[in-house]
Amino acid sequence: MSSSPCPPSPNEVRLENALHSCSADPYAWLRDRDDPRVHAHIEAQNARTDAFLARTAPLRGRIFEEMLARVDLGRCSPPVPHGPYEYFSRFEEDKAYTIHCRRRRVSGEPEEIILDENLLAEGHGYFSLGFLSVSPDHERCLFGVDTRADERFALFVRFLANPAISVAIPGSYGSALWSNDRQIFYSVRLDAYNRPFQLVRHRVEGTSIFEENVFEEKDAAYQLRLSRTDDGRFLILTSWAHDTTELRYLDADDPNATVKLLFLRRNGVEAYATHHEEGFYIVTNEGASTSRILTIPPKNQRLERRIFRNARADVEINWMQAFAKHIVICERRRGLPTLHVVDMQTNEDHVVDLPESVIALYPEDNREFETEIFRFGYSSFVTPYTVFNYDMAHRRLDMLQQSAVAGYNPTAYASERILVPTEDGVNVPMSLVYRKGRRNDGSHPALLYGYGAYGFRLEAEFSSLRLSLLDRGFVYAVAHVRGGGELGRDWHEQGQGRLKQNSIGDFIACAEYLIREGFVHPGRLGVMGESAGGLLAAAAINQRPELFSAVVTDGPFVDVINTLADETLPFTMSEWKEWGNPSIAEDRAWLQSYSPYENVRRQAYPSILVFCSLNDPRVPYWEALKWAERIREMSSEPAGILVKVRLDGGHQGMSDRFAEVEEWASIYTFLIERLTASVGA
Repeated sequence: MSSSPCPPSPNEVRLENALHSCSADPYAWLRDRDDPRVHAHIEAQNARTDAFLARTAPLRGRIFEEMLARVDLGRCSPPVPHGPYEYFSRFEEDKAYTIHCRRRRVSGEPEEIILDENLLAEGHGYFSLGFLSVSPDHERCLFGVDTRADERFALFVRFLANPAISVAIPGSYGSALWSNDRQIFYSVRLDAYNRPFQLVRHRVEGTSIFEENVFEEKDAAYQLRLSRTDDGRFLILTSWAHDTTELRYLDADDPNATVKLLFLRRNGVEAYATHHEEGFYIVTNEGASTSRILTIPPKNQRLERRIFRNARADVEINWMQAFAKHIVICERRRGLPTLHVVDMQTNEDHVVDLPESVIALYPEDNREFETEIFRFGYSSFVTPYTVFNYDMAHRRLDMLQQSAVAGYNPTAYASERILVPTEDGVNVPMSLVYRKGRRNDGSHPALLYGYGAYGFRLEAEFSSLRLSLLDRGFVYAVAHVRGGGELGRDWHEQGQGRLKQNSIGDFIACAEYLIREGFVHPGRLGVMGESAGGLLAAAAINQRPELFSAVVTDGPFVDVINTLADETLPFTMSEWKEWGNPSIAEDRAWLQSYSPYENVRRQAYPSILVFCSLNDPRVPYWEALKWAERIREMSSEPAGILVKVRLDGGHQGMSDRFAEVEEWASIYTFLIERLTASVGA
């Protein structure tokens, strides 16, 4: 890599920093996106990374072609029944974005294109459709568009009888939904810091739209979310702050509805709601160590709440969905999900029989309430995403569609879940997938992935892209560390705030286990983490760099103290519940103990490839740049740090599906080059 452009030396960086009068942080100058030197620095980083990718172009090209060959480029989603229509989305093989369609539920009817994202994306380096909502009379649709990657969505109303007519709504929005009145819709407006804070009611009169503010969340630590109950009778407005929620509702049939309180916020109490017949059904941890389902009648909330499903010590309720005669509940026991169906007439409960246990389950787009059919998605490390229709009355499971993966043979791969002991006596689940025939002699390369924050669950999901690693002998492992939600609320709390070191220790224990038990060669272990997972990976290599040979991070949250101390950044105050507030001495002490940026040491670091996005509203681009510079200053191998700044990407990366595959090909090329004996693998 000697021919690549070199990064500024630490002395040069300190000199520039002195000009900005920032003695405490020598790389703080990188925060000024308007400074030409910052743009020059970004260009140098990208050129250096591009030079590495050019050197490995033959391998990267092969990986890209094999990845793309497995993707069903012309795939179409199963049609979703909704009133007189069935709605679906599809791709065209040479197009980067989705086309949203419908057709009448009559055999032989042609499709009607509601929205073609490819047309909306023209002329933009980034495009994201944030939401799409069709009116109850099927004559209009609402949609939100982000072309800056900053998650500030411009809102439009389109008249489906004449798609050329679209009305732009001034402002930036996080979501929007129609009420049952064809003339009314509601939106959640964003403030200057990207916080969804205000509920707005809009009235449509011809092509004119009038608005009024309905509710405002005053507490800056809380954000608003808008949803509809499964029976369509109410809109639910949720104020949430990571581990605390408050619920309000509006009557979707009343164009002049007022917002009414349903569930009062109490610190540490979470809740979400749907509605069935004469009551709200609320999943909550109120009065329980795990979670339970309560019912509340909307007309008289002073009545005592009934328990519909009681809490059990080893069971978490992940989600529920209501239908006219049934309620479906997804429960998780010891980290593994199951589907329960409750007959609302007999109260009989049965479990849906599924072919695998280590799986990911998701409710699909179920728009009809009066139906016996529940549609859900299913995936595992070895099973591509599969859509099922389940007949709740007759207990019949029918596969509707499975993602096509060209040349894939599921019998050639194996997956397992193991428990990894830690120093404090906790067993941490770790999921593995690899190609059959794996030798247990410590000769394989491996990639360890983790996240471990916000109670987010890492599921055992299939990836056709990942096959390019597995087919080259890699073991792929996911560490379900504390701080995540795989084992429930308590598992999250054990890796939150002052206990964050538990997450990092769990991740290190999983790495040690892979080496000790012969899953991976001691010099061929790579790690990857995105966002909060980037913090996990970065902290682990600070503490135990000798375990790892290659690191990939994307939008890494590594400048923890400086970011949490800056209240001008989006979401800062809402993040304090998860991490801590550095203005409080006790909080600052534990943040200081592990924050990746502050804890870079003078030692040998593994090779690192870090991605970030210039307009990322969640983790600012400068975190990755500052962290990389500090490692270059301190590491005995400073040339092993590569940075790629996406000029058109967001927190979730690139929006163009072909560009996304190209990026994954670059990541896997880096890992293969670093973790296998030959670049021609």
